[in-house]
Amino acid sequence: MSRVIGLGLGSLLLFTTGCLDDSGGGDGDAQLNADAGESADGGQQTDSGLRPDAAPPCAGGQTRDACGVCGGEGPATWYADQDGDGLGDPRIFVPACEAPPGFVSAAGDLEPDCASNDTDGCGVCGGPGEASYFSDADGDGRGDTATAVVACRAPQGFVNVGGDPEPDCATDDTDVCGLCAGPGEVRYYLDADGDGRGDPAVAADACEAPDGFVDNADDTDPICPQDDVDACGVCGGPGLRWYFEDADGDGLGDAHVSVQVCEAPEGYVDNDEDLQPECATNDADVCGICGGDNGGRDCHGTCGGDAFVDGCNRCVGGDTGITPDDADEDQDGIPDACDECVGGAPPSFIVEWDAVPPFVGNGGAPHGPYTFQVILSQTGKFRFQYRQMEPFGASATVGWQYATDGGITLSFENDFVLDQPVVTFTPQPDGRYETQYVEPMAWFDTSTLGTRLALGDDDDTEVPIGFTFPFAGASYDRVRVSANGLLVFSGPVPGYQNTVLPVAATQQLMAPFWDDLNPGGGGQIRVFTAIPACADDCNGDRGGFAVLDECGVCVGGNTGRQASENVDCNGVCNGTAFLDDCRQCVGGNTGREPSEDCRPDLIVDGEYLAQTMQLDTLNAQDPCLLAENCVRGLGQRRILRFGTRIANVGQADLQLGEPRDGVDFWTWDQCHQHFHFDAYAAYDLYDVANDEVLPIGAKSGFSVIDIGVWDPEIAPNGCRGYNGRNQGITAGCQDTYSRSLTCQWIDITDVPAGEYEVRVTTNPAGVIPETSLDNNTATVRIRLSDNDLQFLDP
Repeated sequence: MSRVIGLGLGSLLLFTTGCLDDSGGGDGDAQLNADAGESADGGQQTDSGLRPDAAPPCAGGQTRDACGVCGGEGPATWYADQDGDGLGDPRIFVPACEAPPGFVSAAGDLEPDCASNDTDGCGVCGGPGEASYFSDADGDGRGDTATAVVACRAPQGFVNVGGDPEPDCATDDTDVCGLCAGPGEVRYYLDADGDGRGDPAVAADACEAPDGFVDNADDTDPICPQDDVDACGVCGGPGLRWYFEDADGDGLGDAHVSVQVCEAPEGYVDNDEDLQPECATNDADVCGICGGDNGGRDCHGTCGGDAFVDGCNRCVGGDTGITPDDADEDQDGIPDACDECVGGAPPSFIVEWDAVPPFVGNGGAPHGPYTFQVILSQTGKFRFQYRQMEPFGASATVGWQYATDGGITLSFENDFVLDQPVVTFTPQPDGRYETQYVEPMAWFDTSTLGTRLALGDDDDTEVPIGFTFPFAGASYDRVRVSANGLLVFSGPVPGYQNTVLPVAATQQLMAPFWDDLNPGGGGQIRVFTAIPACADDCNGDRGGFAVLDECGVCVGGNTGRQASENVDCNGVCNGTAFLDDCRQCVGGNTGREPSEDCRPDLIVDGEYLAQTMQLDTLNAQDPCLLAENCVRGLGQRRILRFGTRIANVGQADLQLGEPRDGVDFWTWDQCHQHFHFDAYAAYDLYDVANDEVLPIGAKSGFSVIDIGVWDPEIAPNGCRGYNGRNQGITAGCQDTYSRSLTCQWIDITDVPAGEYEVRVTTNPAGVIPETSLDNNTATVRIRLSDNDLQFLDP
């Protein structure tokens, strides 16, 4: 069959369903509108497939058309009816005698593909036409109504269902910050100081950190980047400060009236330098009168007081505690009670340092010993006297002090006392003291009358004066006597290191000879209150202090003589006591027999060892510490400090003599530049749990010298003064090494926590001949932890 498609007005194009035969040389197209009786090549067309060839002729002279119909009009035009609605597609037609299948004669089908002729705008028969589609960005099958398109079919990523409440979140759980399944707002904290840590007191909830906020609340000090706000709220500030009242408006504060605040209150200043807080011109006299002339004191030194000097040359009345005796029957102007005392001296208090040596360190040059006195008179007069000063080598301070900021220094680090053997200080009515150097020496012999003070190196003790002594505006009936040549009336006793006066911490003192003296190494310190008699003494002096000694010799006072040489070692005139081979005073009336065992006996003071023990750290940088076994490595070390006190309780001195090269147990220490006696002591640490001595102790080399008396009964005359040049320990004396000295420790850096014993042993090798070696070790049991030291029962 052929398909004819109309291309224009009356024009036809024939499409055949098969290939045309070109064998006859034709043009391959059959001309259907040619004469019906002719063939294509000019011959008579026979049946042409439209009718039978043998059709009978037509009646009435009619002819048959190409379809074999008599009088017919030939083939008709038929139109394809593809949608079966009875209307043909005018675009697809074919001429034929009869309608081919699927063709109709009507050509009015405007929608040839739609039987119902209701094709929508999208070409779909009976279709709905274009529809709205919505963007489904989150792929949850629901579209965003706000993002819609109208189209025939859904574009990529669009769906036909709208109403997605959260078009960016497939799970429809967008938080307040627009994040799908997000956490919502986060709490942020103000970081006002910019240190990256937030203030827990200032918070804000937000989707993102506001400017100046962070996501933590770790700032314990939100004001300061370095977390160092002081109590006043100032970063890195000094904190509360002391301010002192400035009542007189001179810009100087009163040390006794203070407050600790952030800022100075009205009327307060930041110093405590006002020594006269009630005097703006700072020129108050000793009685506190601003601009005064010091004339307001009585003879007792009391400002506005009523004390006066009576006919006995005594300061009485007022605050003296002495009742004036006004009875004067003979009317000679002298109270009856004092008539016999005319020309005598007032009571005096004498302190004597008798042949006291200086403390001589290792290798120090020997000098001294020194003998000198202080005499205090009840009238307020006092005197320094120097009797034995050679060989001189001291750096002594001589003077007196009346306040923390006032003092008189007569001598410092010079030999002033060699040229001025007597210095007298006499109080004046205006409160000053007149200093005199021309009075003759009035030495008072205290050897038979005085009370000996058992003072060791750097010791001091308080003693009664015996009367009220006026001094520098105050009155005293007691005074502290220091081994280092000091009398202290008020305030703490200064140390052995002398300096120019005043001493800031001490109020009132006298320094007849302030130096590092050591009565434990020899000599004596004695005190005596002399009450003059109302008669001549044995030297003929009215009210004098000379006395007859045990041998009937007038000594002391103004005699210039000390106790008779006929007194034995126990102080008995013509007595039979003597020094035995152990140099102990025996026989006579001593009650002691000569010793048969003249050997020393060394012991270690365990109580002192325990009292001075403490944990400490040490940054060891000195290679000498390694060389001397003081530490087991350089750098930061953990150490156990303690003091060592070794006493000689035997009947004989420990005599080691002068250190020399080549002598057993003496070693020259290159680091310290002096000799050590290596056999003197050993320090060990015993591990209780493991029953072993740890290999961390050391045998410690020392210089062996007298430091002080241990047992006064063994050493009734004190120590002999063994020192760095002639080493040893007097019987009854001791040698002390304080815990502050180098190597007075055991290095416990690598020692674990546990229970231990510290053992200090003197004469550990037994090379020193002793009475006994059984008492040479002291032991202290302790428990060590990382930061604690606990003492246990032994």
